[in-house]
Amino acid sequence: MDLNGALGPLVLAGSGEYTAAMDIVDKYLLEVARDRPVLLIATSCAQEGEDRMRWWEQLGVEHFKRLGVAAVPLHIRDRADADRAEFAEQIREAGLVWFSGGSPVYLAQAFHETRSWEALEAANRDGAAVAGASGGLGVLNAHVQADPGAAPGPTALGLASPVRAIAHFDRAEVRRPEFIERIVTSLQPGQVAVGVDEDTAVVWSDGAWRVMGHKRAVVFKGEERIVFRHDDVLDLLPPPNRLARS
Repeated sequence: MDLNGALGPLVLAGSGEYTAAMDIVDKYLLEVARDRPVLLIATSCAQEGEDRMRWWEQLGVEHFKRLGVAAVPLHIRDRADADRAEFAEQIREAGLVWFSGGSPVYLAQAFHETRSWEALEAANRDGAAVAGASGGLGVLNAHVQADPGAAPGPTALGLASPVRAIAHFDRAEVRRPEFIERIVTSLQPGQVAVGVDEDTAVVWSDGAWRVMGHKRAVVFKGEERIVFRHDDVLDLLPPPNRLARS
């Protein structure tokens, strides 16, 4: 499958998945996906139970139905599910894969070195879009802060590496400034942090990062915080490392 001959779009959303706040993002992603399947994955909240997973899946189905598309939930609960060939095959043929919120660390550890992860990388390399909000950033971020007591393993899988997004940024600025400081001071060489406000996304497409949504993206450059808004190009963010291998 080759949707557009290049690395597909990557979406780093601060929150707002499956709501009208993401309409502008999802309408664009549906143009990219064309008639390929749209998949919804709620693995990051699997530790909260089946009911919570089903709630996210149904929210996504209703959201995309409103946009005229029949989205398909993939009920991937853990590593065993992520390694099932039938799920990997569906991901490989997708035009858009959306990861909703929860624990980014659990999501990364569930997908790490599984058939579904290999399929996701391959699909994105061939042009499929991959989107994550909040905990769904576990497949996109260069790194995330580990949950207290998290099992050893990867904390993120890095489709968008070396970019390190901070979800719910506007809320975190007020309620958890120390959390932001920990992230910024722990950046590895080459990594760049960007805060993404709720109901807003930073999108890689057509060779650039852009802001889509109602609020801000804030790039950290030394001691400075550079603010970007809807439709701005984030020229301070580096391209995904994977671009060189696509």
